[in-house]
Amino acid sequence: IDNDNIPPNLIWLHLRRNSISTDGCHELAKLLQGEDSTLTQLHLENNKIDDDGVEILVDVLQNNKSLTTLSLLGNDGISDQGQIQLLKLVNDISSIKAT
Repeated sequence: IDNDNIPPNLIWLHLRRNSISTDGCHELAKLLQGEDSTLTQLHLENNKIDDDGVEILVDVLQNNKSLTTLSLLGNDGISDQGQIQLLKLVNDISSIKAT
């Protein structure tokens, strides 16, 4: 994803069933980083995201203030460990206080 070509008012993105894997999560992280991120909903159902992809998303979301919805249903590569990473992110009160 080229940052120069991201629509400036992109607020939701549905990428269901697109075989997105760890490499795709690296690219999606570009949409979620920076103070000018406008994305509020990201739907990634039924892709090939695993714990490594979750780690990438969690890392970038720690500083993201726009995203309110992230759907990862049907990504069977996400283990209990990946789910724990996501739970830690949503339960991190410091990120809530920063918004």
